[in-house]
Amino acid sequence: MSKLQELIVQYFEENEDKMIYDKIIYEIQTCETLWSAFSPVTKNHFVDYVQGRPTAFLFSEKEYCKDYGEHMKEEGYLVGSAECSKENRLAMFTDYHRSGFECVIVDNGKRYLLMELTDLINVPDYESEPEENRPIINPDLLCSADRFFQCLAANTVTPDKEINLLVDTYYAKYLIPIEGKIENNQVSIPGLERSDGVKVVPYFTDIAEYRKFDQNNRFRIAISDYTQIESFCNAGETVVINPMGFNFTLTKKTADAVRNALNAVPKNGKAERAVIYQPDRVPVALVDGLNTLLDQTEGVKAGYIKGLRKKGQSQLLVIIDCGDSDEERTKEILDMVREEMSSADIKEEVDYIPASSGIGQTAAADSQPFFERVIVDVSLPPENADLERTDFEQ
Repeated sequence: MSKLQELIVQYFEENEDKMIYDKIIYEIQTCETLWSAFSPVTKNHFVDYVQGRPTAFLFSEKEYCKDYGEHMKEEGYLVGSAECSKENRLAMFTDYHRSGFECVIVDNGKRYLLMELTDLINVPDYESEPEENRPIINPDLLCSADRFFQCLAANTVTPDKEINLLVDTYYAKYLIPIEGKIENNQVSIPGLERSDGVKVVPYFTDIAEYRKFDQNNRFRIAISDYTQIESFCNAGETVVINPMGFNFTLTKKTADAVRNALNAVPKNGKAERAVIYQPDRVPVALVDGLNTLLDQTEGVKAGYIKGLRKKGQSQLLVIIDCGDSDEERTKEILDMVREEMSSADIKEEVDYIPASSGIGQTAAADSQPFFERVIVDVSLPPENADLERTDFEQ
């Protein structure tokens, strides 16, 4: 058992003692070697959502990481390991930050510990800097793209993952290589040729991804946005974001999909990232109260419970499928449910939405309802119907 795993066990045995937690942080920052779960699909650290938050997986032993990879293989995901020495520890945590991670799970599969990334690294506050001084990084896009392409390879993509990717693509800023002089506001962008002979225009989410392309500083760097990508696509060009990373190819068809995603998820003029997830725990009082209430309410077909994380805050979403009810009746049902459930002993923030709404459709997709009305056909056959008798053996 590694020293880090021993400290984690001790931490829980001693009621999550803060002094031991500080020792865990020091051990993570200074031990000789750690291993990070890595995705060969995206060529970046493997990301999963834990309690609605993007999480990296760190291991104190190579075998622990290998066991995690075998477990995820059973779920359809490809997961390898990236070794990280003490000298590269800060660079790895910085990589976690640029990739959109908020949490780190240490030694998943053993006695594991869920930690805030900010406990391991001082995350810079770029929002306080003037916009012209802020570096180009896109943690939301990296996170949603890595997650999407991991799931695509595992055949587990859901509509919300695709929408997150397309919307984040629109709101990102990018780095592009340029060569020669800028003349009449026109620049020359060096292209790439894929193995199939298709020439593509490269775009990059940050300097780390750009350096994989231009290691010898052959080109100058310019800043661009999605409008330029869309222009290329509409002109029949092919754009690739992070060709040495998750390798997202955009064509005219993709550009149309981005526009459709923006219409499905209004952004009020700026990016407001929302993540829908399956909560680990749901209050019993909420489920019991809703089951009784929905069963007694005419017009309710089914009910779902999901988690929603937005602007750093989490809440529960109750999605109510009102079947063929019109808009007015649906509103009556939702208002009634809110009022009746307001007196329940539930500490979590809960919102109630119709399944017919855009977010309701996304949240309920591929989900199992906690309530589903069973309709039993008890109609009798016509009096003149021919009935066939069946004799059963005694």
